[in-house]
Amino acid sequence: MRPTSRELIGAIVTALEQEVAPLVQDKWAASVLRSATQLLNHLSLRVEHEARVFIEDNQDVRHVLETIYRNLTVNADMASLRAALEGALQTPECPHHDVVALDARNEAYLIAVETLLKHRSLVRQATGGTSVHEQLREYMRRRLKREHHLYFPVFTGPPF
Repeated sequence: MRPTSRELIGAIVTALEQEVAPLVQDKWAASVLRSATQLLNHLSLRVEHEARVFIEDNQDVRHVLETIYRNLTVNADMASLRAALEGALQTPECPHHDVVALDARNEAYLIAVETLLKHRSLVRQATGGTSVHEQLREYMRRRLKREHHLYFPVFTGPPF
């Protein structure tokens, strides 16, 4: 579809930078305008890569959660954690073109990750070590690497 979402966003950024910014005299308004432009530049990248990032991240985190779920002992102390993992893992599959559904699925997985991290001492006691915590840390490192290009250099570039 022409113009693409990225082209539309780029045109908005160009208009703001070339037509609006030179006329803004108020420092606060200029700062808000620069922030809006940075967010639009981020959105420009994100709109093209978001589905792929969600697909890759969902596959990665699902694998991690399945592995952890299999290794969690079945006892009363772990019942609520196992239920949280089951709920996340039962999130329905969604088409790769449905970014909203991919995001919802990702959010369900991340809530399970946060729950495990919140209860890491209980998990450590149940598993006898820190392997679950390490698996989650490795997953988070991979997630950061996967999303890095969406934030850097967009938010760390020189001010204009």
